[in-house]
Amino acid sequence: MKRFHRMLAPAVAGLVLTGLTAPLLAQDAEHNAPASEQPSPAKDGAEARARLNAAQAEAAQAQVAGNVDAEADYQRKLAEVEAAKAKIVADDAAAKAAYEAEKARRDADYKAAMDKWQADVDACKRGERSRCAAPAPSE
Repeated sequence: MKRFHRMLAPAVAGLVLTGLTAPLLAQDAEHNAPASEQPSPAKDGAEARARLNAAQAEAAQAQVAGNVDAEADYQRKLAEVEAAKAKIVADDAAAKAAYEAEKARRDADYKAAMDKWQADVDACKRGERSRCAAPAPSE
């Protein structure tokens, strides 16, 4: 591993030096060109601005397209969340309705059992021995 690092450092230094000197050499060649071949500053500046404006416009269009895609994705996910919330509310309402229905059924069964038991007690007190001694329904 140390051997690799020893070989890597000179290679990186060479790449850095090459990367730093290439623009300088190109710049020197441009300045040393004959006057007829050198670009005029006004024309060069306008062309550079036009290139930068075109690049900026392209980047802006890409950004807008990305924003449109992101907005569509957000709206889709928001609709999924809203649908999930609506399902939770509907499931909760259904569970509450089922609970209330079961509670009402049990209350009705209890009332019917209590009414029958009370009728049996009253009949027993009137002397109908066949209906006596029935235990009270549990609550």
